[in-house]
Amino acid sequence: MDNIVFDLEETYIELKERALEEGIFEKEGWDELVEEVLDEKREFAELDNDADWTEIQEALQARFDEFAEEIPEM
Repeated sequence: MDNIVFDLEETYIELKERALEEGIFEKEGWDELVEEVLDEKREFAELDNDADWTEIQEALQARFDEFAEEIPEM
């Protein structure tokens, strides 16, 4: 089996792209998207089941303010 390495920054970039595509600009939607993406990564074995899910989820959810600052003006 391949050695799978989870990249938090790569996942954040994926989240930003999906949030923009899906029109998610609020914290609640961001938090839900984080959960959805992490579930997908676990399902497709991109993220090891031994990973600290709570820590990863909180780290990504905490980056909403950073994302919000990068949202293009509407």
